[in-house]
Amino acid sequence: MKNILKIIESDIKRLSTNVVAMVVIIGLTVIPCLYAWFNILSNWDPYGPDATKNLQVAVVSSDQGILIGSAEINVGNIIISRLQANDTIGWVFTDNAEEAVAGVYSGDYYAALVIDEQFSADMISFLGGDIENPKITYYENEKKNAIAPKITGKVKTTIEREVDHAFVGTVAEVLLKAGEYFSTLDEQGNITGKGIAKLERLDSDLNGIIVILDSYIALVDSTKEVTDAGKSAVDAAKSITKTAEAMVQSAENENPSVKQNVQNAKNKTDEAVNAINKDLAGFDSNLSAINKALSDYKIGGPAVGPTVLNIYNAANTVWSGTDGNNGLYAMIIKYSQFVPEKYVTLANSVNESFVNLGKDLQEFVEAEKNSAANLEDIRQRTVKDTGSILGQTAELRNDYGSLISPLAQQSIDSASSSIAEVKKLLKYNARSIDLVVANLKDYDAILSQSSSGLEKARDEAVIMEKKLSKLIDEIKGLSNSDAYTRIMELLRSDPDLLSDFISSPVEVDNEYIYPVENNGSMTAPFYIVLSIWVGALIMSTILKTAIKDTSNYRNLKNWECFFGRFFTTCIIGQIQTLITVLGAFLFVGIQCEHRVMFWAACAWTSFVYSLLLYAFAYSFGNIGEALSVILMVIQVAGAGGTFPIEVLPDVFQQLYKFMPFNYSMNAVRECIGGFYKDTYRQCMLTLLIYVAVAVFIGVVLYHPFKVLNEKIEISKEKSGILL
Repeated sequence: MKNILKIIESDIKRLSTNVVAMVVIIGLTVIPCLYAWFNILSNWDPYGPDATKNLQVAVVSSDQGILIGSAEINVGNIIISRLQANDTIGWVFTDNAEEAVAGVYSGDYYAALVIDEQFSADMISFLGGDIENPKITYYENEKKNAIAPKITGKVKTTIEREVDHAFVGTVAEVLLKAGEYFSTLDEQGNITGKGIAKLERLDSDLNGIIVILDSYIALVDSTKEVTDAGKSAVDAAKSITKTAEAMVQSAENENPSVKQNVQNAKNKTDEAVNAINKDLAGFDSNLSAINKALSDYKIGGPAVGPTVLNIYNAANTVWSGTDGNNGLYAMIIKYSQFVPEKYVTLANSVNESFVNLGKDLQEFVEAEKNSAANLEDIRQRTVKDTGSILGQTAELRNDYGSLISPLAQQSIDSASSSIAEVKKLLKYNARSIDLVVANLKDYDAILSQSSSGLEKARDEAVIMEKKLSKLIDEIKGLSNSDAYTRIMELLRSDPDLLSDFISSPVEVDNEYIYPVENNGSMTAPFYIVLSIWVGALIMSTILKTAIKDTSNYRNLKNWECFFGRFFTTCIIGQIQTLITVLGAFLFVGIQCEHRVMFWAACAWTSFVYSLLLYAFAYSFGNIGEALSVILMVIQVAGAGGTFPIEVLPDVFQQLYKFMPFNYSMNAVRECIGGFYKDTYRQCMLTLLIYVAVAVFIGVVLYHPFKVLNEKIEISKEKSGILL
C-alpha cells in the first residue's frame, strides 16, 4: 500500500513541476468535453422547423384545373397557396417541372414535387364513377446527404396533409354552393322549392307511365280475346271445308244458303284482319309514344333516352318477335305467296325504317348521356323517322283491308254465277285458313310475351314510384330538421371549420411518458458516454503505464504498480467528466431531472472505462490500445445510441447486452427523463462486472503477456517509425 501512495505522490510532483505535462493534461481534460458538447448541439433539433426550413424543396403545379358548373376549381393552386403559408420546409416555387427536376439533379434542391396536369380532374373523378387517383411526382436526391432524405420525408407527410385539406376544402366549397342554392329555393330556406317540385313532377310522370302500362296490358288482353275469336272462325271455316262437296252438289237448289255460308266466311276473315289491324295499332301506339316523348323533350330536362329505348324494344318484340322468326314482319314474309306483292313491299319498307329508327334511338341515348353538341339534330331526325314509320303503318293497315277484303267479296259475287267459282273460292279459303291458323299461333306467343313484359315493367314502375314518394317525404323532413339548418348555417358562416373537421375528425391526445424537451437531450447519453470512453482512450495512449525507475520502491509488486499509476489516470478522467457534465448543464443546457445522480452515473462510468482501458494498455501494450479502439467502434455502431437496437443487424443485437455503453447510457437516460423502479441501480451495479474484468486483466494477465509486449517494443524500436 505504501508503494501505491509513493507512486501517486511521485506522479503528482512530476506533473505539477512540468509545464508541458500540465498543458497536455489540460488538453486531455478539455478535448473530450468539446466532443460531447458540439455533437449534442449539432443534434439539438434537426427535425424542427427552424432547422428544416433551410432544406430547399422545389414545388411546381401543372394542374389545369376543372370547371364544375360555373365554378372553376384548381386544387393544385390551393396546395401551392397552403404550402406558401407553411414554413416547416424551405419551399421554392418554380415556373415549370423541368426547372424543378434539374435543380434536384444539380443538388440545388433536396427534392421536388410536381403536381400533375389532371390533378383536379382526377381529384373529383369519383363524381363520374370512373375513379382516378390524383398524381403528385416526388423527386428526391438521395446522394446529396444521408440524413436529408429522411428529414425531407416530412415533405411527403406535409403534402398528404395539405392535399387532404385541399380536397375536403373543395368538397366543402361545393357543399356551400349547394347549400346556397337550396337556401334560395323558398323563403324559409328549406329544400321545398324547385328541387322538390321537380321530384314531384317526376313522381307524377311515373304515375302516368303506370296508367299507360295498364292500358297496354288491357289492350293485350283484348287482342287475346280477338285471337280466341279468330280460332273459332278457323274452326267454322274448317267445318265449311268438310262439307264443301255436299254444298257443291246442292248448289243449284241451295244457292242462297251457299251465299250465306260464304258471307259468314268473309265475316270471319274480316275478324282476323281486324285482329291484325289491332296488333298493328298497338305497334303504332308504341311509335306514337316514342314520337311524343322526343317531340316534348327539352335539352337539359329529365332524361328520356332509356324510356324511349324500352318502348322501342317492346315494339320490336311485336314486329320482329323474340328471335326474329315469330314476329309480324316474319309472318308476312313467310306467307307472302298468299297476299299481293304490294303488301309485302310496304312491309319491307316499314321494317327498314324501323331498324334505322333503332339505330337513331341508340345514338340519341349516347348523345343524351354525354350531353353531345349534336343532341338536338339527332332528336329532330328521330322524330322525323317515327313520323315516317307511322305513315307507312297506316298505309299498311289500309292496304291490308283494301287488298284482302275484296277477295272475299268477289267470292260471294261469283257464288251466284258459277259452282266452279265456288269451288275455286273454297280452295283459296282453305289456304287462307291455313295462313290464319299459323298466324294465330304466332300471335299467341307474341301476346303472352308482351303481356309478361308489360306486367313486369308496370311492377318496376310501381316500386320506383313508391321509392320516389318516400324520397320526397324524407327530403321534406330533412329540410325542416334542425340538423340541416345548423349545417347550412355552418357552411355559410365558416366553411373552413367544417373542412378542417372533415379532413381531421380525430384529434390525437399525446401523453408523453418521460418527456424529453429536445433531440439534443435525447442524444446526450450517447455522446457524453462516448466522450468519456474517448477521454479514457486518449489517456491510455498518452500516459505511460509502466514505472521505469523502481529503485525508490521497496519490494514493488505488479498490482501496486497497476493501482498506483491508475490513480493519475482516474483523477484526470474524473476532471474530464466533471467538465463535461457541467458544460452539458450550463453551456449546452440539456434537460436533466436528477443532476446529482447524472453526475454520479458519469463519474462511475469514467472510473470503469478508465480502469478497463488502462488495464488493456497496461497488460497488452499496443495490442490493448488497438483493442480499446475496436471496442469503441463496435459500441458506436451497435450500442443503440442513435438507433433502436431492434433495427440494427442481428450481430449487434447479440453483442448489445455485453457492451458497457448499454448500461452507462441507460443509467444516464434515467437521470434525464426520470427514474423507473431500480433501473438506475441495476445499471450501476452491472458496471461492476467490467471493474472485475479490468482488475483481472491488469493484475493476472500482465505477466503472461509481458514477454510478448517486450518483443513488440523491440520490434517497434527497430522500425524507427512507431512510437
